[in-house]
Amino acid sequence: MKGLCLLFLLFLPALSCNKVTEYFRDPDTAALTETIHSAALTAYAADVAVSVIKGHANDNVTYTRSNPGFPCTTLIQISPDDYRFAADVNAVTVAGLWADENTAVLSVIYTDYHSENTTLDILGIETIPLLCEGNSVHVALAKQDISLNPDVDALLSINLNTLQIQSELIRLDVRPPDDVYVAVVQNAYFIDINTKGSFDDLEDDDYILTGGGQLVNIEGNDVEIIQEAMVNLLISSDCQSNPIDGMALIRVTGLEDQGFPELGTTVLEFRNQCDGTAGVYAATGMYVASNGKRIRFRL
Repeated sequence: MKGLCLLFLLFLPALSCNKVTEYFRDPDTAALTETIHSAALTAYAADVAVSVIKGHANDNVTYTRSNPGFPCTTLIQISPDDYRFAADVNAVTVAGLWADENTAVLSVIYTDYHSENTTLDILGIETIPLLCEGNSVHVALAKQDISLNPDVDALLSINLNTLQIQSELIRLDVRPPDDVYVAVVQNAYFIDINTKGSFDDLEDDDYILTGGGQLVNIEGNDVEIIQEAMVNLLISSDCQSNPIDGMALIRVTGLEDQGFPELGTTVLEFRNQCDGTAGVYAATGMYVASNGKRIRFRL
């Protein structure tokens, strides 16, 4: 406690009263919601691909298939006008290499992907292993597979041998973390889709997101490193406002142009409430005043 007071006294001369008020604040959840949107879009793309391969027709979806049996390749074009996160992207293209109707490796292209501050012409994900088991679809998304403005023709021309396909599918055998402090260092996301037994109806599907990664945000002379993680975050078809179960972590380390460090960690808890908020389970640093509060959190 004495060390904490000394640290604060060292910073005190650099702070005005207004600065102190600005420093201690509620967590900024924009980066986390953006990550949730991108993971949910990937879940949606995989969801559509499984529905198509099982022979169901969907609005705003066209596709071609190399042959009627397996193995086969597919190319699926999606115009997600009626999808709940449709505002994030203008079009989605999914190339699939299918060993059978339950096992695939996908590549995905998002056209005109709208992030919080910019619009990316093309965002590509190179390989996404997919496994359908019963009413569930499992996919894995690794940070190293994501590229900005990729070579579209190369990305959509999936050409993997048997060993490479098996290597991709092994990623699905990795046990997802059950702790946000473990998930934050993984740079990977595991997505489970609950189809509820209706592969022809995508609107009632739920997504469960687990994983974490790191972002670096640079604005002028301000540099900010954002680490984030999710464990069993439930995106329900019954709630358009916020996740309704699971936990998430946001850890920010930043340096303003005045040289004052910004440090804060918060763990958010979601329970069965669809009110556009999240509970602050624990918070430290510049977020410490948020402990025990409910803060705004809208998807």
